[in-house]
Amino acid sequence: MELRQLEYFVAVVETGSFSLAAERCNVAQPSLSQQIIKLENEIGQQLFDRLGRSIMLTEVGKVLYPRARGILSDVQQAQFAVTEGYAPQGGHVAVGIIPTLSPYLLQNTIRHFKQHYPDANLVIHEDTTDVLLGKLMNAELDVCYISLPVDRQQITTEKLFVEPLYIAIHHDHDLAVASTISAELLKTTPFIQLTDKNCLSDQLEAFCYVQKINPPIVYQTSQIATALEFVTLGMGISLVPACAAAAYPNKDIKFLSIAENPPSRAIVAARHRARAVSLLDSGFTGSLVQTWDALAANISPSNPS
Repeated sequence: MELRQLEYFVAVVETGSFSLAAERCNVAQPSLSQQIIKLENEIGQQLFDRLGRSIMLTEVGKVLYPRARGILSDVQQAQFAVTEGYAPQGGHVAVGIIPTLSPYLLQNTIRHFKQHYPDANLVIHEDTTDVLLGKLMNAELDVCYISLPVDRQQITTEKLFVEPLYIAIHHDHDLAVASTISAELLKTTPFIQLTDKNCLSDQLEAFCYVQKINPPIVYQTSQIATALEFVTLGMGISLVPACAAAAYPNKDIKFLSIAENPPSRAIVAARHRARAVSLLDSGFTGSLVQTWDALAANISPSNPS
C-alpha cells in the first residue's frame, strides 16, 4: 500500500469520478485507474462498484476512506512540521539518568534548561544503567547520562566530566583524622555497599581489586542516602560520588580522598549510534555540564560543600 495509491483513492472518492480525480492529481486517467486496481489487488477486495458512468464505494471502501484520509493528513502535517513549521526549541526530548546523579544534579539542570527552552516537552526517566540502555536501544530515550564503562556497540558516548569518589566516614571514626586515607587502612573496615545493580557497586569492586583489599561488607542498599545514614550511625564507611558528598547536609560525616590512586568515575552522555543529536538533547546535556561545573567548583575532600 503506497501513499500515491491512497492519494488517488481519496481523490476518486471526493470527486466522484476517475477522470476528475486524475485531473486533481495531475496524472493520466489510465495510470490512476491502474494504481487503484493495484490497491484493490493488494487488499484483496473491491473498493468501488463501477456502475456504468457512476461509481459507488463498497463497504470495504467505506472502511478504508477515513483511514486513508487520516494517513494523508498526518503526512501533510509531518511535512509541514519539518519544513516551514519546524520549531526544534519547542520539540520533545526524553532523557535518562542514573539514580546516583539525579538527586544532586537534576534540579538545577532542569531550571537552567527551562530558562533556555521554555517550550520544550521534557521527559525524564531515572533508572539503572542497564534499564536506561535498553530504553535507548528501543528509541524510548534520546540520551542518557551514565558512568563508564558501556559495552554495547550500538551506543556512542560523549564524555562530560570525571567525578571523584570519596570515602564517607563518621567524623568520630579513628580513621577520620585527615582529609586523605590510605587504602591499606580499609582492609578490615566495615563497608556499606550499594547493591550490584548500581554502577557504584562495580566501581567499589574495581577499586578493591586495584588496591588488593577485601573489606567486609556489612550492609547493602540501593540508595546513597541510606548508605550515608548508616555511616552516621557508625555502622561502617561507604564509597560515594562527589555530587552526593557536596549535597549532604549532615556534619557528622567526613568525606576523605584515597591517598593512592584515588577512584573516580567518568560520566558520559550515551546515545544510539544511528540517531542524530537534536538541539534539545544538546541543550539539556549542556545544562547538566554547567550544573556539574558549578557544583565541582566548591567540592573538596573533608569539606565538599
